[in-house]
Order: sequence, then C-alpha cells, then structure tokens
Amino acid sequence: MADRETQIVNFYESTLAGLLASASTSTTLTTAPTTNGTTAINASGSSYYYLVIDPDNSATREVVLVTASSGTTISAMTRDLEGRHTSDPDHQAGTTVRMAVLAEHFADMNDRLDAGLLTLGSAISTSDLQDDDTFGSAAANKVASSESIKAYTDAQVATKASLGIVIALS
Repeated sequence: MADRETQIVNFYESTLAGLLASASTSTTLTTAPTTNGTTAINASGSSYYYLVIDPDNSATREVVLVTASSGTTISAMTRDLEGRHTSDPDHQAGTTVRMAVLAEHFADMNDRLDAGLLTLGSAISTSDLQDDDTFGSAAANKVASSESIKAYTDAQVATKASLGIVIALS
C-alpha cells in the first residue's frame, strides 16, 4: 500500500537533457514540470510525481516515480514501475518525457482513501455520544445521539401541544 500524494498536471512534456543510463536514479530534463506554465512542481517529502520516459516507443517505454526533484533536476526516482524490462533501459538525450494519467495514480488515490476511511471509521465511538433525552447534562466534548435528539424534540412538541400552542409543521 502506498499512502502517498502524487501530483499531476495537464499537458506536461519535455525531453531528457542528457543520457539516462540503466540503473541511474537521477537525471536532468530540458524543462521542469509546472502547474501553470511557470510554477515548477517539485517532488519531496511524501509528495511525488510519475513520468513516462519514451512514451511512444513500446519497446523502451518506462514509467518512473520521481521522489525528489527541484526544477529540471530529478535527484531520486524509482525506475521501471511496471516491471516491463529485465534491466532499466538506457534513454538518450532528447528522449521524450511525459506526464500522463497512470494506473498508479488511481492506486495511490485508492490507498489514500482506504487509509482515510480507516481513520474515519474510528473517529467517533460510542463514548463520544451524549445519550441524554432531556439534554440536562450537556457536554461540550460530546455529540448528541439521534435517539436523544428525537426524544428531546418529541418531548418539546408534546409540551407545547399540552400548553395549547399550535405548531404548524410544513
């Protein structure tokens, strides 16, 4: 499970500035990936991005996860995420590099959602509920149960009705 935030931008394409040799985990691009054409996105901490190197060549296409970058410099990446190659291919200077929507993006989002749902599942427990039908012991750090809210509302409506107050419900 990869509970990580991955970045994606529309229409990013560049080329390798130099040779990306087999097993190398760093390289330089000719242009940096940007959010709006001017603001570079950088990979750091737990915020990463994916690139496809040589995307139009099925024999040497390679999906990589960039885990550390600044501008055009990629200082750390995980190579061949799809396991297409027995060893990482060499990519020559000028090879196309593209950011594309990948299955890995959806796997990352699903993993983050699953992790969040696990946290939410235990966010409210029965000890966090205030079960007091009269709300006589209100607590600032408790949430009223739906049963208490209904009982209190029913009691208030009954009290008003017994006092002869007409309540119009619409």
